Amino acid sequence: MLRMRSYRPRISAQSTVAVLGLFCLGGCASQVEVDAQFPIPLIEQVPLTVGVLLDEALTEYEHYEEIPEQITWTIRLGAANRVMLEQLLGTMFMMVPVDAVPTADSASEHDGVIKPELEKFEFEVPVRGRDNFAEVWMQYRLKLYEPDGDLIVDWRVSGYGKSEIMRDREGSLNQAAIVALREVVAAIATQFPTQPLVEYWLRERQNQTQVADSSFLISSEDASLINEDSTT
Repeated sequence: MLRMRSYRPRISAQSTVAVLGLFCLGGCASQVEVDAQFPIPLIEQVPLTVGVLLDEALTEYEHYEEIPEQITWTIRLGAANRVMLEQLLGTMFMMVPVDAVPTADSASEHDGVIKPELEKFEFEVPVRGRDNFAEVWMQYRLKLYEPDGDLIVDWRVSGYGKSEIMRDREGSLNQAAIVALREVVAAIATQFPTQPLVEYWLRERQNQTQVADSSFLISSEDASLINEDSTT
């Protein structure tokens, strides 16, 4: 079960503030580029072609947070977002990159279009004290559209990660973010297809595909019979 908690950077003890004051009078900065490598989920691909829109807000996502008189964090998640979602959605469906959400005037040729968004990102890295763990919580939204632009479902999914701080806080925060991202991957792979509106869309599109395939086979057989008759 996902832990729907909110984690915000904070300093809870006066002693910690004092220590930070000594070392960060001139301002401290930490930067983290979240690692973009994830295991490929072992799932069966749905035989549908789905457009996937990964915009710059997602692929260049950067979380900047300044704690006054203490420390500034810059956490870059853009590359990890791209790799994670292209790999995951490309495993779940026959994925095709698209540049825009479909509309009634500009319909998509695919069975549907998915637009992921990173809605919330929160973290905590204690500087000193008994709690010696970096924690990350993030929330994504997956919007699934019909080819004509009608919104089928707007689904939220969260991930939580925790990593013990060993040698450096940046490395531990990176590891906590990776754990959270992998939890998101697992949730999307197992829970997104089972959402009632998604299940209905999957059945409807697969039935339409089967009918179209059957019509094509019948037409091909009729053509063959016509050709045989013309040669006799």
